Amino acid sequence: MGVLIYTLALIFFIIPISLRAYLSLKKGRFPLPVLQNNVVVNRIKLRKAFGILSPIVFWSLHVFLLVWTIAIDAWLSALAIVVYMVISPLLSGQIKAKQVNVIPETVAPRIPDGDRA
Repeated sequence: MGVLIYTLALIFFIIPISLRAYLSLKKGRFPLPVLQNNVVVNRIKLRKAFGILSPIVFWSLHVFLLVWTIAIDAWLSALAIVVYMVISPLLSGQIKAKQVNVIPETVAPRIPDGDRA
């Protein structure tokens, strides 16, 4: 059941958004639309949080999933995982090439309409 859910998420959400983010970064279109921006920001935050372990975890998880889907003859799932394993390094390469960073969000109190000077 988990393979089915992950495959559906890959096919209908993760792969198209990652591909669009890659193409947008490649063409230098900034700012990115919301979902593409979220994919890029999350990838940058994961890379900063895990450091060198981030690609190791990604590749070990996806190679395991690929072998498992081939073992259970889930060929569409295996194809989706292979496509994502190709798109993901392309997107990471564009993030590094364009030197995209996350600007920290700031929190400020909201000024009521009547108190503006």
